[in-house]
Amino acid sequence: MKCPACGAKMKDGQMYCEACGCEIQIVPEFEPEIENSILETLSDVASEIGTNIQNMSTETELFTGKEDNKEDNPKSRRKTKKTAGIYIAVSSVVLFAVCIAVLYWFWSNQPEKIYQKAVSYMEKEAYTQALAAFENAAAKDEDNVLYLNSLADCYMLLGDEKQAEETSRYILTLDESDLKTYSRLIRILKNRQEYEQINTLLQNCKSTEITMQYMDFMANPPAFDLKGDTYREKIDVKLIANASGTLYYTLDGSVPTLSSEVYTTPIPMESGQYTVKALFVNQYGVQSQVAVEKYYIDVSRPEAPVVSPASGEYKKPGYISVEIPENCKVYFTADGTVPDNTSSRYEAPFPMPAGNSTFQFIVYDEGGVSGELTKCQYNLNLNASLSMEAAANQLLLKLKETGILLNLNGDVAGKAGRNKYIYKYAVTIEKNDYYLYREYYEESTGNSYVTGTDYVVNYMTGECFKAVRSEDGSYSLYTIENNGQSGMVQQSRT
Repeated sequence: MKCPACGAKMKDGQMYCEACGCEIQIVPEFEPEIENSILETLSDVASEIGTNIQNMSTETELFTGKEDNKEDNPKSRRKTKKTAGIYIAVSSVVLFAVCIAVLYWFWSNQPEKIYQKAVSYMEKEAYTQALAAFENAAAKDEDNVLYLNSLADCYMLLGDEKQAEETSRYILTLDESDLKTYSRLIRILKNRQEYEQINTLLQNCKSTEITMQYMDFMANPPAFDLKGDTYREKIDVKLIANASGTLYYTLDGSVPTLSSEVYTTPIPMESGQYTVKALFVNQYGVQSQVAVEKYYIDVSRPEAPVVSPASGEYKKPGYISVEIPENCKVYFTADGTVPDNTSSRYEAPFPMPAGNSTFQFIVYDEGGVSGELTKCQYNLNLNASLSMEAAANQLLLKLKETGILLNLNGDVAGKAGRNKYIYKYAVTIEKNDYYLYREYYEESTGNSYVTGTDYVVNYMTGECFKAVRSEDGSYSLYTIENNGQSGMVQQSRT
């Protein structure tokens, strides 16, 4: 016996298919012996009728002779009565046979009997005969979902997916929540990779049981964990998808596409109005309708940070400082990106870089609400006699002369690695201007680390000193002597 839904082999007496879970409709098996018995009985009756009619004809001929034509012949009258009796008996037999034939025809043409015969064919894997019987049963009872489902299953077993689909769609007009029909239709559409049609089919389904079972094929509009409204505090809005896939969204009012921002973390909303439009694309590439929510965040925002010096061109080294509002933190970037609370945190004034530079600063209050950005652009033109590269070479020569380095490559006696000197910024100490270089030790493996030693080079005279910065921000300068010995030259607050 095979499952009428998927064709898998089944054991006798099983109520459910182990392969697909389809419930098996057990119907009484039609017994051909009964039909043969009825046919034999009708045949015997027909033979008897034929014999009687022949006998009647013979007797009639005998009774029509000359000697029997006499009206007053008593024997003739007895023969006539006997003949009439035979006619009546034969007519009764004929009538009975006709009734039996009519009853048998009516009985054998009932949809239930035809369906039982079709099921019997299915169990014998005679699918062609089963198909004809199922079609006959369905034609006699067009709205019988059981017959139609069996017919569609038979189409599937014979490889006729087109007829199976047409029959299944007709079934849904009769019973729009028939799980077996949805299972068959989805299997057909999946084989053809028509995932958009599967989504449309399930979107129109009113059965929660069915849609939950096939949720992975659906592309529902994204859900929001917070409804659109006015909020008096900063919020983070989460987007929720119904299945595996990708969420896209926009905040500028435009319709999201596959090129829009991909949702990975909750969307922060700090102040003002936000219009969130979201799109979900499931793992089969089916796109949902766009979901929209509007939010208004009515909270006070910290003022933009005050930075000094202001944007402009400068010829002398200086420090950039920011006023930090009470109970707030300041963050900044120098690479052109917009800062947030994951950027570098401002804690103390820092030197203005030489050349062109752009800084952006932002304030965050205790509640995590940010203020407006402050953007500063600087052009520090030192008008130095020595370039940064020339000053670095001057420092290498001085360190080689004093024996700190073995050569201009930065090799150090007794060590496998070498020293490197990286320009950091320009500083002014007691009205003298310097390039500051930080010393790094680079191991033979390529790893490097800060040694904690800084040097400065006067970019006008080329003089080199060791520089030590105190906690109060002042620098102490030391001469560079032979074998690394040094003496303090001066101390000044920068």
